Amino acid sequence: MTDWYYDDLRQVGIDFEDATAVDAYDRNQHVDAKQDRALLDQLGINGDHVIIDIGCGTGAFAIEAARRCRTVYAVDVSASMLAFARRRAAGQTLNNMEFRRGGFLSYAHDGPPADMLVTKYAFHHLPDFWKSVALLRMNEMLRAGGRLFLSDVVFAFPVIEHRREIDSWIARMAKPQGEGFTAAEFATHVRDEHSTYDWILEGLIERAGFRIDRKDRWDAIYTDYTCTKIASFPAT
Repeated sequence: MTDWYYDDLRQVGIDFEDATAVDAYDRNQHVDAKQDRALLDQLGINGDHVIIDIGCGTGAFAIEAARRCRTVYAVDVSASMLAFARRRAAGQTLNNMEFRRGGFLSYAHDGPPADMLVTKYAFHHLPDFWKSVALLRMNEMLRAGGRLFLSDVVFAFPVIEHRREIDSWIARMAKPQGEGFTAAEFATHVRDEHSTYDWILEGLIERAGFRIDRKDRWDAIYTDYTCTKIASFPAT
């Protein structure tokens, strides 16, 4: 590895190697198995599929996926997140999960090419240049015609309105301590992490060999992309 390569194992924003922070994250996520199952239905996941979940966090979605597909690779940069996910999976008679420490830039996939790669609310940890590198690496992990589902904080407001939109988002979403993500945590996200504009992210996705098949924009802050791999590139 060259000395200029981005270290994606380094924590950005909240330190999720802290087990207390991981416990709080899981509580604040308000895990909804019904919602995860609906997404799996939407994506058409079945028993033949191999799935990679990068940024799996505390494992709720990966576990639901494992109930209906062949293999799930649950990947996260945080050892504490993976430990929580393993505990969540324990006792559920699932023998088709692989837990791997790594990120978009450091995970080395050594299994069969995946049918689907899923990443939810993790991609914003990378600056835009490194997002482009990560998308190329995700392309390599997928079989021809494989699919990418990317859900994240993606800004869709005019730049001139950024103060009003960010303040409005935090006021709308922030909860008191212990009831959800706080205003301070949202502020940390905006200040220290790397959420980007939709027009930037969509260009990066398409230039990495994906076609955007479906775009679900929930508001000016949150967007889901369902994409298909249509081109391959030499190994990076």
